[in-house]
Amino acid sequence: MGLFNRKSAQERQEEAMQMADDIAAGRGFMGKMTKAFMGSEFTEAMQQATSSIHQAEHVAALRAAGVPTQPATVIGMQDTGQTINDNPSIVLTLQVGTQAVAIQALVSRLEIPRVGEQVQVLTDPQSGALLYAGLAARD
Repeated sequence: MGLFNRKSAQERQEEAMQMADDIAAGRGFMGKMTKAFMGSEFTEAMQQATSSIHQAEHVAALRAAGVPTQPATVIGMQDTGQTINDNPSIVLTLQVGTQAVAIQALVSRLEIPRVGEQVQVLTDPQSGALLYAGLAARD
């Protein structure tokens, strides 16, 4: 911990994420007050934002664990109007094999996929959900 019980950056980040989850879910005093004063639309948007963050963290953990990715082609995209740390949340329509699939993903503002580009997706071993894993390597 260190002198004066200082927390590491990771511990502070985890604590802040837990607080955001609690507020978005309406738990605790701050959650109830936020929902009362800001309204349910705001808390629903906050829940979507925290869900996107958790999904991005989950994909990173799956990739680190060696879950294989597969290529997909972007055939359509739509902005959700939501950003997290200036990174947009978008709905991607992807051609995966012979199937067209729409998924919502938080993408880097530096690597926003475009229609016609190749991206990487992976299948969550627990839920079977298809998850965005980033742009495919360019030749």
